[in-house]
This record gives sequence, structure tokens and C-alpha cells, in this order.
Amino acid sequence: MKGTISSGLQILASGLAPYVDEMLCRSLGDDWQRDPRVTQVINSADPKQWDAQVVLVLMWDHWNQVFRHDLGFVERSLVSELREFRNRWAHQKQVSLRDVYRCIDSIERLLRSTNCDAAEQADELRRETLKLLHDDELVEASVSAGDWFTACVTTICGSLIVVVVLEYLRQPLSWVLAGLTAIVFTRFVFRITRQRMVVNTGPRQCGGCARVYYGSVCPYCQPVSVSPTPPPSIVSRAE
Repeated sequence: MKGTISSGLQILASGLAPYVDEMLCRSLGDDWQRDPRVTQVINSADPKQWDAQVVLVLMWDHWNQVFRHDLGFVERSLVSELREFRNRWAHQKQVSLRDVYRCIDSIERLLRSTNCDAAEQADELRRETLKLLHDDELVEASVSAGDWFTACVTTICGSLIVVVVLEYLRQPLSWVLAGLTAIVFTRFVFRITRQRMVVNTGPRQCGGCARVYYGSVCPYCQPVSVSPTPPPSIVSRAE
């Protein structure tokens, strides 16, 4: 998914670079690049050569002086957030699919706030990432603790049977039966511990009561615990 972030950062740089250059020229003059603080940031005098790091740092360093008059607090937060995503991407840190989607979504929002045409490219990339995120969250692999317990018991039983066969039957029959037993029980354990695909979202129909429900367990088939009601107290009244 780092390739998706890389594509998003490229779209961000190509879309925001002309806007940042125009805003800085308008507020600081045409020679704004001669500032010593700026020369340490930019890698080229041509805005087309700027990467996302240059664009975001220029916006952050000149926010109060230049960009706060055109953008708001939300956009300032987006700049800060995208700088963090860019640094994590540059340092090859692990990024989840949910974070990738958030990064691309923030890129699109920042581009739209500046009326950049590149926002449409970011929107297309965001939609592709959303499909991946939906598929990832819709289905997950799951093995319950009860399955692991059953697998352990099955393994112990199979091992005991193999030991008994090898101990009390003659060769080579004992080796044949022990091999077959080991294969059968190994297959049982594999089927028990194999991760099953569980749908986590959306409506589904219960196989027991045929009702439609949401969630992982049908609430209609679950036993309802009813707390016993205490008998009514008899209050004796003095005649």
C-alpha cells in the first residue's frame, strides 16, 4: 500500500505546487525564494520539480503569514497530518490500509480546498482505496478459542492411538495403520484450525430461524436469560 501513498503524494505535489508558488509570490514578492529559510527547503526554483515534502513544509512554515488568509483551521490540520503520513512513508514505517485511505482522503480534501484540478485524480485514487478497504473489512479470517481447544484434544487422541497401534500390533501392519491414523487426524486438525471467512458487516439470513439480522450472531436464536422474579411480599396489616 506504500505505492498508493506514493501516487497520492505525487498528485498532491503536482496539484499544490502552482498554488503555493502563486500565494508566496503574491504575499512575499517575486524574490521570495531568496530567503535563507526557503533555500533550505526547496530543491529547485521550478515548482514543477517540488515534491510533497517541499510543498507541505512551505505551507506550514508560511501559514500565519500567507496561507491562513485563504485557508482555515481544517486545512492547517490536513497539512500537519499529511506531513506525518509523508514522514512515515519516507521512513518505510508500517501503514495500515485504513491509514492509507485516510491519507488519500486528506490529500483530496486539501486539493479541493485550493480548487486544484488534481483533486479529480485524488478522488479516483481514493475510490480505488475505498474498494480495497471495504473488501478488507467486509471479510476477515477467524478461528475461535474453542476450535484451538478441539484441535489440541484431537491431536492428543490421535497421538495416543498411534502409540497404541505401534505398541500392540505387529509390523508392518502397525506402521501402515499408524500412518493412516496420523494422516486422518492431521486432516481433522487442519480443517479445525483453518481460518474461516466470516462476514462482519451487512445483513444476512440466519440458517436456523431464517430471519434477517446484522452482526456475527443471530439474536433471535440466542436463549434469553430471564431473571426470576421474586414472589410478591405479603404485608400484614394490623386490624
